[in-house]
Amino acid sequence: MFANLIAGFINVLQPFNFLMAVFGTVAGVVIGALPGLSGSTGIILLLPLVYKIDASAALLLLCGLFCGSMYGGSISAILLNTPGTPSATATLLDGYPMTQNGDAGRALGISAVSSFIGGLVSAICLALIAPQLAKVALSFTSPDFFALSIFGLSIMASTGKDTVKGLIAGFIGLLISTVGVDQVAGIDRFTFGNVRLMRGLQLLPVLIGVFALSEVFTIVQKGGEREGAAASQRVGRVIPTKADFSALLVSAIVGGLIGVFIGIIPGTGGAISCFLAYQVAKKISKRGDQFGTGVPEGIAAPEASNNGTTGGALIPMLCLGVPGDTVTSVMLGALTLIGVRPGPQMFVEPEGITIVYAILAGMIIIQFIMLLTGLGCAKVSPSILKIPQTVLLPIIAALCIVGAFSNSNNLFDVLIAICFGILGFGMKKFGYPGAPLVLGIVLGPIAESNLNRALILSENSWSTFVTHPISCVFLILSLVIIVFSVIKNIKDKKESR
Repeated sequence: MFANLIAGFINVLQPFNFLMAVFGTVAGVVIGALPGLSGSTGIILLLPLVYKIDASAALLLLCGLFCGSMYGGSISAILLNTPGTPSATATLLDGYPMTQNGDAGRALGISAVSSFIGGLVSAICLALIAPQLAKVALSFTSPDFFALSIFGLSIMASTGKDTVKGLIAGFIGLLISTVGVDQVAGIDRFTFGNVRLMRGLQLLPVLIGVFALSEVFTIVQKGGEREGAAASQRVGRVIPTKADFSALLVSAIVGGLIGVFIGIIPGTGGAISCFLAYQVAKKISKRGDQFGTGVPEGIAAPEASNNGTTGGALIPMLCLGVPGDTVTSVMLGALTLIGVRPGPQMFVEPEGITIVYAILAGMIIIQFIMLLTGLGCAKVSPSILKIPQTVLLPIIAALCIVGAFSNSNNLFDVLIAICFGILGFGMKKFGYPGAPLVLGIVLGPIAESNLNRALILSENSWSTFVTHPISCVFLILSLVIIVFSVIKNIKDKKESR
C-alpha cells in the first residue's frame, strides 16, 4: 500500500495532473461561492473537458472541484448570510456575525484553515479505510451487487423530505436506463422506432439537463437578483491568529471525523454533518453559550465536517460503486462516461490501482491547494459574489448546450439535455429529488446485468437473493430504511399541521 501511495504522489505531481488539480480546486471555490450553484453543477459544466484528458487527470480535476466547492460555500455564508451550498448552512450561524463585527477576513481565514484540517483528516481516513473495504467487497457475488444497487437507491431516495417521491424518481431513473437494446433478449425497449435511441440515452446530456439546465430554469423562474451587499464588505486580516488557531484546532479535528463518519453513510452528506458537528462543538467548547455571536469554533466545526464528508463520501463510491451523496452520484456518472467503473476491482487491476492511488494521494495534495486558494482569494471574494445573474446564467446555459453537443457532435443530445432540463425543473417544482433519478440511470445497467447473471446461474431461482447472506442483509436493510423513512415522513407531516 505504501509503495502504491508513493507512486500516487508521483502521478499527481506530474505537471499536467497537478495543473488539473489546481484548476479544479479554484473552479470549485468560485462555483461553491455563488449561491444557487453547487459542486454537482460544476462537475457537469466541466464534463466536456474531462472527456479529453487522461483518467487520472480527470479524477483529480473532479476531486479538486468537489473539495473546492465545499469550502467555497462558506464564502457567501460568511459575507452574505446566504450559504453557497447546503453544506455551508451551519457556517453562517457564527460566520455572518463575525462579518457584522468587522471580522470578515478573520472569518474567511478560519473557514479556510478549518476546511484544510477537516479535508486532511478525511483524506487520511480515505487512504486507510478504502483499500481494506475493497478487500471485503471483492468477495461479493452477482446477487450481492444487485442487492447493493437496490440498497444505494433506497438510501438516496429516503434522504429527501418525501421518501415516496424519492422512490418514484429512482424508479423513473431505472426505467430510463432500460432505453435501447436489451443485451440479453436483443429486443428494442422504449425506442419508439428512433434509431438514435437504440444505443440508449447518453448520460452526459441527461446529467446536464437534470442538474445544470434545471437550475438555470429555476433561477430564471424565481426572477430574483442575488444581493450584492458583500461588495461593500471590507476584508481585513485573513490569516488566523495564534489564539484563533488554538481555539479552532480541537473543533476542526472533531468536525472532520464527524464528517468522515457521516460521509461514509450513503445518501447523507455535508448538509447533515455540518449541523451535527456544530452541536457537538457547542457542547465541548468552553464558549458554548456564546455560539451564534461569532465564535471561531462555530465556524471551524461545520467547515471541517463539510470537507470531512468529501473523503468519507468517496469511500463507498470507490469501493462499492455506491455514491455517498449527490455530488458523488454525479461524479459516479462522470467516471462511467470516461470508462472508469468504481468498485472493488479498481483496487486489484493494474490500471485501477494507478487511478485509485492517484485519488488517495491527490486528495491530500488538494487540501493544501484549497488552503492556499482560500487564503489567497479571500480579499477578492466580495467581487466574485458581485457577479450578476444576468451575466452568469447565459454563460452557464451556453456551456450546457456546448457540453451536450460535444458528447457526440449532434443536436439530438442537445434536445435530450433540454428535455431533461425541463423534467428536472418540473421535479424541483413539485418536490421530486434529482439525485435518485440520476442514480437510477447509473445503477440501472449494473443492477440489470447482475440480476440476469444471478438468475442464469441459479436457474431462474429468485431465492438466490435470500440464500446469499450479503444480498439478504442489503435487501432487508433497504426495506427497513424505506419503511422507517415513510413512517418518519408521515409523522413530520402530522406535526407540521
